Amino acid sequence: MEDPLIAQPSAPEEEIGVWTADDVGRLYSLVLNRGGETREMLDEMAGWDLRRLVGSFFHSAEFRASVGARLQAGERPRDAGLPADIAGWAARMMPLSEEGRRRANASRSWSTLYHALAADPVFRGYMDEDSPLTEPRAFAVLTAASQVDGRLEEVSARSVRGWAAYPDEPDSGVSVEVWINGVFCGAGTTEAFRRDVQDLFGGTGLAGFEIQVPEAARRRFVQMDVELRAAVNGFVLGRATVMAEPPQPDLISGIRDEITQARRVLESLESRLPWVECTLSTPLSDYAAYSRAWRDAGPTPAHCDLVIDVILDLTGGATRDIEEAARAVAGQSHARANLILVAGPAEANLAADLRQRIEWAAQPAPTVRVVDAEHPVARIEAALDAAAGDLVLVLTPQVVLHPHALARIAARFATGAPELEAVYFDEDVLDPADADDAARDRRRILPRLKPGFDPDYLIQTPYVGEAVAFRRAALQRLGLRREAAPHAVCDALLRARPEAVGHVGRVLASRTVPETVKPEVWLDCISHRLAQAGIDAVVQPRVDILGAPTQALRIRRAPPAASACLIIPTRDGLDLLKPCIDSLLDRRADNRTSFEILIIDHDSREPETRDYLDALQAQGAARVLPYSGDFNWALMNNLAAGQAQTQTQAQAQVLVFLNNDTVALSRDWLDELTAQALRPEVGVVGCRLLYGDGAIQHAGFVNREETYAFLSHEGVGAPGSDPGYLDRHVVVHATAAVTGACMAMRAELFRDLGGFDPGFPVEGNDVDLCLRARARGLAVLYTPDATLYHLESKTRGFNHDPARQAVAEAASRVIWRRWGERFSRDPGFNPHFDRTGRPFARLRPPPPWSG
Repeated sequence: MEDPLIAQPSAPEEEIGVWTADDVGRLYSLVLNRGGETREMLDEMAGWDLRRLVGSFFHSAEFRASVGARLQAGERPRDAGLPADIAGWAARMMPLSEEGRRRANASRSWSTLYHALAADPVFRGYMDEDSPLTEPRAFAVLTAASQVDGRLEEVSARSVRGWAAYPDEPDSGVSVEVWINGVFCGAGTTEAFRRDVQDLFGGTGLAGFEIQVPEAARRRFVQMDVELRAAVNGFVLGRATVMAEPPQPDLISGIRDEITQARRVLESLESRLPWVECTLSTPLSDYAAYSRAWRDAGPTPAHCDLVIDVILDLTGGATRDIEEAARAVAGQSHARANLILVAGPAEANLAADLRQRIEWAAQPAPTVRVVDAEHPVARIEAALDAAAGDLVLVLTPQVVLHPHALARIAARFATGAPELEAVYFDEDVLDPADADDAARDRRRILPRLKPGFDPDYLIQTPYVGEAVAFRRAALQRLGLRREAAPHAVCDALLRARPEAVGHVGRVLASRTVPETVKPEVWLDCISHRLAQAGIDAVVQPRVDILGAPTQALRIRRAPPAASACLIIPTRDGLDLLKPCIDSLLDRRADNRTSFEILIIDHDSREPETRDYLDALQAQGAARVLPYSGDFNWALMNNLAAGQAQTQTQAQAQVLVFLNNDTVALSRDWLDELTAQALRPEVGVVGCRLLYGDGAIQHAGFVNREETYAFLSHEGVGAPGSDPGYLDRHVVVHATAAVTGACMAMRAELFRDLGGFDPGFPVEGNDVDLCLRARARGLAVLYTPDATLYHLESKTRGFNHDPARQAVAEAASRVIWRRWGERFSRDPGFNPHFDRTGRPFARLRPPPPWSG
């Protein structure tokens, strides 16, 4: 993209057209906002060279004294409204690039029109360096003024009224601030309907606001110099001066007014939260700064009477680590906590001394158990004999708890479902570069911001970690296997019911060293568990087809003797369809799943395509189902699903919906989809999709709490070799939804759910089906072990067309109305992550509901 500040060659003047006296009169309106001189003067000026004509107006003393002076003072160029025809005329007659003409023609205010001129490289070629529009200070103010427009229309000592709007995004609410005598005194968001603003900019017209002036400001200031500022960039939208009203003697009425004002301020602040969260978001790479700012944020957990026994195994720990870990437990805000120190003979004296010094500090004295056992599980079992509380948490000296950690854990158990038996939480690491500082002063790095409990995720990697709180009775029932150490706690979770495991989405512990995974031990744990459950699967170290580094395992489930129907809609596009079909046929021998290819031909016209489809049918390689009428992806696939069968004429057990611009890359892709789709607890299965250059296009979806962007593709644009945050791109895991470009499900379930909704002819049909499956309690899975190329944009193009964008937004609104209340909080999308940008890239303040 060309830099707008660098002058480019001017457009040939003959391309602009011949100027007339009327055009010169329009130039007076554009530049000086007034009528022209005599007709004779206008006729003479029409014959001037274009550079002289434009330059003399925009460098005139009158223009400098009006627009130039206002911009230097930080104000919008003009207060008056833009004449209806001036923008179109400027787009035709001013020396502009094609993009500059488009922007000028779309302008709805003086600010946006002047900015379209000043930012254009061709127009800049006609200006001097000190032009009133392009001089740096003026251009900066003009840029801010073009981003947001508004008016301060009514000001009193009690309230401020007006409107504000983003000219380029009229549907977005604008946050505005009231400053009085240089002091911030209130804020609000536009939400009142204004027909005049809607006529000006389009959109919903929700641009009006009213902000109450605080009582404290009225008491403090006699004269109030009021400024209305746009919160997004600080631009002053209006100024006014009013005198404060004399104080009212009615005390009760005054108190009521203050209560009303407080409510309005709270509502205003709440309405600004999404925008504020966006501005406060921090890159994941800057976690240390984020942790300093937000580690202690959020409401204090509610009091809870549950008793927690914390078992701290001292064996092998450094003295300083033991001291910090023990004192972190002793200093917890949750009063009903017991510390049990487990020591071997070598640590017995240290444990006794630590107990004594904690007692001297007037904190609850810990229990000391000296256990002469080498195996860590044996030591924990001995400590459990001394536990008598409701909950139990096992720690090592490398874990330092946050002061409210136990309170948040207890609150999660108290407010969760009655069947909740275990709770885990997020963690980070104390920076070793600060090793000489106290734990509370050390920087935090390497955050492990975990998803909600996902059994499929867990059997590939022990992502939950070993710091897990259990109901004591549940831990005794599940047991800790000695063969599973150091992953005995995660191994116990394999035997828990998924709904019995909860997550606190807050960082409650910091480790002095990162927790390590022993893949060979975890492989044995998973092999043991799958054998116990009677699941036929091969467990092996994961070797990602794209070379992504990972210590996770691959659980290769044995596909049953199943049949599948691969359904592919197409219309011509033989250059896409043939590579797709070739890849499916080439990999037939690598998959046990028998399949039929069913092509839905949507009125193909090209002879080459018709010949190819006829040849496929003649060879028995595919069936072709003709379809005529308007494009409706959902309807086409529903009709095809009714015709799905195998070559033996039996009904296919699994339906796989494919776009015609996909190419199978994984050799056993179909067995993977089939084995996952036939699991009774699974509803829909999707795959990893790549662009033609190998970058990721889809690795599942995440939910956002936003109507127009309810779902976002995960991993878009990342290299194929990127494993993703906590290995998300390279492990099978539950996801909010998957894309219909490649999705598989049981044929019986597809019919039971009613198929795709034809009310979504293009956008949203795949997501709606996934959410219907989830509403039945079935999982939607993403698997990287079925990886395909998806040459998206070649079939339908990127969504730049306004009509297509409108269709997509309409579909998103319907999806939100149907499912937003139920599924807006994505358990797989840790609440620390910002919802407004690329998933898992930026951090936001932890919301109150996260724990």
